[in-house]
Amino acid sequence: NTKWNELQKFALENKNENIIAIAQTGMGKTEAGFLWMGNTKGFFVLPIRTAINAIYDRARKNILNNDKIEEKIAILHSSSLEYYLRNISNDMSENEDILNYHTIGRQLSIPINITTMDQIFDFVFKYPSYELKLTTLGYSKIVIDEIQAYSADLLAYLIYGLEKVNEQGGKIAILTATLPPFIKDLLKKNMDFKENENAFTSDVIRHNLKVINERISSDDIYEKYNENKKLNKNNKVLIVCNTIKEAQKIYNQLKGKVDEKELNILHSKFIRKERLEKEEDIIEFGKTYDEEKNIDKKSGIWISTSIVEASLDIDFDYLFTELQDLNSLFQRLGRCNRKGKKDSKDYNCYVYTKIEESNLVDGKRGFIDRSLFNLSKEAIEDLDGQLSEKEKVSLIEKYLTTENLKDSDYMRKYNKEYEFINDIEPYKFQVNDVNLRNILSEEIIPSPIYEKYLSDITELENKLKDREISIIERVKLKDKIKQYTVSVHPIDVKNYEFAVQSGKAIHYKKVMLSNNVKDYIKVIECEYDEVGYKRMRYDKQTRNSAIW
Repeated sequence: NTKWNELQKFALENKNENIIAIAQTGMGKTEAGFLWMGNTKGFFVLPIRTAINAIYDRARKNILNNDKIEEKIAILHSSSLEYYLRNISNDMSENEDILNYHTIGRQLSIPINITTMDQIFDFVFKYPSYELKLTTLGYSKIVIDEIQAYSADLLAYLIYGLEKVNEQGGKIAILTATLPPFIKDLLKKNMDFKENENAFTSDVIRHNLKVINERISSDDIYEKYNENKKLNKNNKVLIVCNTIKEAQKIYNQLKGKVDEKELNILHSKFIRKERLEKEEDIIEFGKTYDEEKNIDKKSGIWISTSIVEASLDIDFDYLFTELQDLNSLFQRLGRCNRKGKKDSKDYNCYVYTKIEESNLVDGKRGFIDRSLFNLSKEAIEDLDGQLSEKEKVSLIEKYLTTENLKDSDYMRKYNKEYEFINDIEPYKFQVNDVNLRNILSEEIIPSPIYEKYLSDITELENKLKDREISIIERVKLKDKIKQYTVSVHPIDVKNYEFAVQSGKAIHYKKVMLSNNVKDYIKVIECEYDEVGYKRMRYDKQTRNSAIW
């Protein structure tokens, strides 16, 4: 007795076309993507692993009921085998089945694949045998979710790759909550798309904005939180900061004022073990309904960064956020009153438009495009009160145009990368030279974590020295060690190694993952506590390390 909505009908009716569909959060874009794929081989491309895992779990549990998933659907990202071992080992008879499942998935031999873009679009570097991957995509359907989330260089690789796939006969669906006109123009430059005349939106008003031309304030947050508690109102508060440093600062300012059980923080600088736990906690805390199907009523604060923007199914009562750009802002708004079932007569979203100047791109510094930020600030500065989904789409259509952004750093970088990838001669690169993820990071174990779990890590290291253990057992043991790792910038590692050479930092031995001398994880001296990883000023540090 399912009734598909207008978005899903549009996807069904245009299964043989390239489509662009802009649809507000919560309208069922994932289902629309599966319907559009139909019985064709398909790839669902998302920017974040957490979102990939969530869609995979929804598909295998809610749609397939865990029936023959190894013949139907796979995930493709850098830690997919570890994810299978942790989450579906009980659903398969033998561990070897999982290894085989993973191998077949990596060979793109399973019908439906949920993947990061680096797993399939690395063919744009034209390494030897790249034609095999391109040919496979050429008879497939590709759904791109949240295309606006990619940086300028990754967007260039993606659009160039989509153009080549389209030339080979592959079909493309762009499904997104927001699509700036300048990105739509880039997509349509060399490809044809079927579009709906208007974005898929409902008349439900979910958000009531108060725009504040100041820096984000922990005092404002605490005042609202305390007021809600006194009035016994729904009180799930989400704070989204542009940087981890700002999130940690807000946490420390609220610590001591708010009950520690009600104050939480989530960002990318937690070790894997803790981040997984936190992601599960925020999804559980942020659910819309309780077991009785009533609005879930809780009191608590979660502080996070842009990692909560894309595809996390969370529903908070109030949002306090820094402005980054319109796309990011509307994604963040989608985490508040997500289903539109809560009252929005009063302010429920507070947007702060003053940010740290150093975050804006200036030469090699910063990460927020200045033109995008200024246009976004101009777009919302006069907003006050309820904001409809149609108004959100109109603001993006009006401000984020090709004309307005033609001289931006974003477009300069995009054009430079597109020309570079277009001019690559076939077979100039080897497959091992390609790193499309373009992530400047290195996995390390923070020294406080290493000291806390030293006996467990040592035990795992010793087991890995055994040459007789099976491949599956080796993967499991390595995964257990990697639960203690966090990704940091390579500069952090270099600064630590320089400090060790200067006698200003503790030297830690590497954690070995096998008998191969090149297979290891570095341990670096740093700060790590309930707010996660922090860089250390080695020349000004007072240490409490037992090893020191």
